[in-house]
Amino acid sequence: YFRAPKAFSKRVGHRTEEEKMAVIIQQLVGERTNGHFYPAISGVGQSHNYYPFGHQRQEDGIVTIALGLGRAVVEGERTLRFAPKFPQLLPQRSTVDDILDNSQRYFYSLKMDGSSAFLSTDEDAHLAKREVTDAEEEPAVKMLASTYMPDEHRIRDTTLIPGYRVLTFAPVLKFGQLPLADMLTDALKLGETGMGCPVELEFSVNWSNPSQAKPQFAFLQLRPMTARAESGRVTITTDERERAFCHTDKALGNAVKTDMADILFVRPDVFDPAHTVQIAREIGKLNAGLVKADRKYLLIGPGRWGSADRWLGIPVTWADISGVGAIVESASDKLTADPSQGSHFFHNITTMGINYITLSGGAKGDLDWAWLDTQPVAAQTAFVTHIHLPENLMLKVDGRSAQCVIYMPEENTA
Repeated sequence: YFRAPKAFSKRVGHRTEEEKMAVIIQQLVGERTNGHFYPAISGVGQSHNYYPFGHQRQEDGIVTIALGLGRAVVEGERTLRFAPKFPQLLPQRSTVDDILDNSQRYFYSLKMDGSSAFLSTDEDAHLAKREVTDAEEEPAVKMLASTYMPDEHRIRDTTLIPGYRVLTFAPVLKFGQLPLADMLTDALKLGETGMGCPVELEFSVNWSNPSQAKPQFAFLQLRPMTARAESGRVTITTDERERAFCHTDKALGNAVKTDMADILFVRPDVFDPAHTVQIAREIGKLNAGLVKADRKYLLIGPGRWGSADRWLGIPVTWADISGVGAIVESASDKLTADPSQGSHFFHNITTMGINYITLSGGAKGDLDWAWLDTQPVAAQTAFVTHIHLPENLMLKVDGRSAQCVIYMPEENTA
């Protein structure tokens, strides 16, 4: 009766009216604490990672974990993503401010206070959404949290001192007190070998009092990644590469997008690293208008987007580019900076499925600036041009090869 399973059945070619049902009753993993029941960790692991960072590879996989029931993971709320082979490589948590901004603040538990609710299509009837700070004395939070010290602007990996609790999962990812990363590496490899395709694994961990009992790792569900729409196979043809005004072999994500007809780009002929702060302001104003009009756009510019160092790229904040659909990090002979791979907005681009396309730092690709200059201009500032195309762009990213092409549909390429 829910829309989500009906939509899933339609996508995979199942007719719901012909469906035969089997019911599996699975014991919930967790522990009862203060009138609530929840596991210490819930998560989803995927054997293929479409947003590899640094020396990660696509085949190293990716894991998303959260405190409490897995609702936070499924709903795309603030969680923690890591590659199981590199559990300490966390681009979305590279600074104290990043950790505070991106750490999980709410978690879900099952109400166990004796109240009852009519069981209908309201699947939330017995769920409680709680603040992590309200449960800081509960065993799971004490095991997985660290403490923020405002006077020092530091985070210490302990809960034995007073301060603001922050979910870092440091005992698991940093100190290896629970070999979760190693277990998931093996489980994902085994699942992919057994099913013959990239897989997605759901799991839970009960780990609240190590002095009394061993941790419990629960293997909940395994399915092909191809069951997810965003994990479908993307094919880029030779003809598409030849027609593309932008193409590269270094892009993050896996997608076919046709929802953008607007492009904001920093004009290379007037770009000056001394004016990157002004450029960020100009982009912010143009972004605000496009957000208000509910129009996603392609953003193109030199250097590291979001860099705190104004001489290495455009120092935009997420609020300045909140309506973006895809980002291109172009090359410029006026600045020298290693590609950022979207590290400054990594949490946003991964959770929102924003493609990050790199043309610098040794990437094999090209951008046709002359083509951009011939398109209809909707607005222009001192350094930024906004063009609005007569038809939506075609953007394709093949997550297996990291190749990307962006081009106009056939009828507009003559």
